[in-house]
Amino acid sequence: MHFFRLRLVAALLVGITLISVGSTYFDVLAHKHSLRSDLARRTQWFGAGAQPQIEQQMAAGQFDGLPKLLERLRQYPDQPSMAIYNTQGSLLAAAGDILPLQTLPANFLKRPLNEGKEATAFVKAAENPRPAGATPATAGNRAQTNTTAKLWYEDAIPLHNGQETVGTLVMVADADYIRLDGMQVWRRSFLNIVALVILVVVVTLLMVRWFLLQPVTRAAEWLRRLRQGNAEVGEGAKEFGYLIPLANEVTSLAENLTRARAAAEAEARLRDAAEHVWTAHRLAVHVRERLGSGKLFVVSNREPYMHVRQGAGVECVVPPSGLVTAIEPILQACDGTWIAHGSGNEDAAFVDANDRLRVPPDEPRYTLRRVWLSAEEEAGYYEGFSNEGLWPLCHIAHTRPIFRANDWDYYQRVNAKFADVLLEEMRDTEHPVVFIQDYHFALLPQMIKKARPDARVAIFWHIPWPNAESFGICPWQAELIDGLLGADVIGFHIQSHCNNFLETVDRVLEARTDWEQFSIRRNGHLSQVRPFPISVAWDERAMDRAEYAKERDLPIGRPAIVRGMPPNEDRENTYSQLHRELGIEGKQMIVGVDRMDYTKGIVERLLAIEHLLEEHPWYLEKVVFVQIAAPSRTRIPSYAGLRVQVQETVERINRRYGTSGWKPVILIERQCSHDEVRRYYEAADICLVTSLHDGMNLVAKEYLAARTDCDGVLILSRFAGAAQELRDALLVNPYDVQQVAEAIRTGLEMSPGERRLRMERMRTQVKEHNVYRWASNVLTDLCAVRIEDEVLARSPRKPHLKLA
Repeated sequence: MHFFRLRLVAALLVGITLISVGSTYFDVLAHKHSLRSDLARRTQWFGAGAQPQIEQQMAAGQFDGLPKLLERLRQYPDQPSMAIYNTQGSLLAAAGDILPLQTLPANFLKRPLNEGKEATAFVKAAENPRPAGATPATAGNRAQTNTTAKLWYEDAIPLHNGQETVGTLVMVADADYIRLDGMQVWRRSFLNIVALVILVVVVTLLMVRWFLLQPVTRAAEWLRRLRQGNAEVGEGAKEFGYLIPLANEVTSLAENLTRARAAAEAEARLRDAAEHVWTAHRLAVHVRERLGSGKLFVVSNREPYMHVRQGAGVECVVPPSGLVTAIEPILQACDGTWIAHGSGNEDAAFVDANDRLRVPPDEPRYTLRRVWLSAEEEAGYYEGFSNEGLWPLCHIAHTRPIFRANDWDYYQRVNAKFADVLLEEMRDTEHPVVFIQDYHFALLPQMIKKARPDARVAIFWHIPWPNAESFGICPWQAELIDGLLGADVIGFHIQSHCNNFLETVDRVLEARTDWEQFSIRRNGHLSQVRPFPISVAWDERAMDRAEYAKERDLPIGRPAIVRGMPPNEDRENTYSQLHRELGIEGKQMIVGVDRMDYTKGIVERLLAIEHLLEEHPWYLEKVVFVQIAAPSRTRIPSYAGLRVQVQETVERINRRYGTSGWKPVILIERQCSHDEVRRYYEAADICLVTSLHDGMNLVAKEYLAARTDCDGVLILSRFAGAAQELRDALLVNPYDVQQVAEAIRTGLEMSPGERRLRMERMRTQVKEHNVYRWASNVLTDLCAVRIEDEVLARSPRKPHLKLA
């Protein structure tokens, strides 16, 4: 530290001195220029006044009177000395000290005499002090022994007789005061520089001590305590004070350290307990081992990060998606590439020349490649074929699918565009592994497999696969199935969806279907069909808190069992705070969390609430149903019609049963953040998940993961994929309004012991089959696929295939 201070002081001395000397140098130059300009202006003004009288006397031929005229014109000693020369350069008359005229430049008089133009010059000449009574000759003899350099200003003005130049008037002014004044400025500046250097060094050392050394010392102490496990990450920012960028980076490093320690502790605990709970860290290590030298490429319609304009600024937003939670650890572990539609209105401003962006923004670990779609392509491929055609076709929710030839053309075009981008990204990769997401890209696996037979390709179908007869409604079913069979692994949520897919292939295409191995061979290529039930992330800290409560047999009820728990004491106020915000203190709360989608059974759910109040009026003013319905696909007519129907149903129920201080239904129509939704999960007595048809429905699992108090009741549709795993939920037929209403009554009246038992079993299921395990299972099966030698031999290493 002492050496640091010495270097700092030395740098300040050198820097301030150089800056001050340079500044003073230019100040002196400016000052001299100003004084010289002023002297030249005064001399020229004096000459201009004398010129007419001298020219008049020379025109009259009165040359003998010129000395007296000059003496009369030069009235004061401080006025310039004067001399008159004829056209041959001979001196005719002079007044004042003419010694400097002896050092006139040789060509000084040529300009006024030959060209008739004024000439000026600053010259240095020797000054010979002349004692009283000394003659010019005597002074000349002393020139060699008593001389000093002096600055003079000389000005030569041409004299005219009509148009003819007859001589020149030379004026000599003492300019040495300019040089002396500059030296005085340098002396004053030197003293100022010394004082300034001393002052700045003292102030800087004090500032370094107060604003740098002390915060760094405190931060170092915080890091030491954090390393020992005796400090919290959140304490770091205040220790660094004003060093905000450094604080952010060090805090991020501390968070990574804390997460790494937590992951290591969790791994050790799981090994000791012989459990198989997957974490993000375990997933990253596992997949990195499986991939080897390969690289992972993920393709999805929705991007993991999007840039959108919010007011006057631009924000990087993470869209609500469990897929980001599952896939990001893998991509970060192997520095993979995520290819997605750039849908943010400011996305184009944040990519490089190749449409790439390193993410996450605060700690880049993998590449996001954005694909641009026109408004027509997005309308035809996404809203049209995908969401007005395939979505209602696969969800048996009695909404008629719409298939248009124009939408099919756009669907093919966009799949080909994504294929081009993916092949470009894979060009220099020898063992690419491709993981395609959802029904937006049914044609993509075959396109990739034809261009790169050496690539391992998987696609996960996130929505249900209907029976063969229902899927036959699609005019292009053969093309879609053929595209899917380009994948090595085809994943669905549950086994029945796999069965439906194999039956559809049997009915539509010529292929060899192996029902024992659940595989399909077509044109020499083998596709494995597997169920991979997707899930949600599991919070290790939340798990520890739940186990803490279980070990101590803390009571269930409100406030939640966070009483007596370690960190996160604020959670015990979640229930009361949320109830105050909604104005429902003292009421039991039922919650539903969905997109505004006709497959979610929102209207049927509202009718069940109405039936409950009608059949069991003692729940009036005691129960409130909160429905969070995020807007979705608002430009599609069926979705717009659903929104109107939901709003009208809510208004009718509230008019029928509501009072001045109570409404039975609260409708929240906006996109809520994960943290907001979690508050509702934690405070709700019952969560209603009554989808008419769903591939999985992660709301049910999110609710279970959020209930660290092991309380609450889940009412779940038997037509949601989650019903295959969560047998302790109250399973209902969402079309049976009376059955749903009775299930709600059962949940409200269920004993605390039964609620805890059911919740513990379901939470264990979600914990052991979380989203990290889902990703691990998919990619483990994919990496195990054998690529035949002949396939590798004919696979182009650097394909240049244009599909779109």
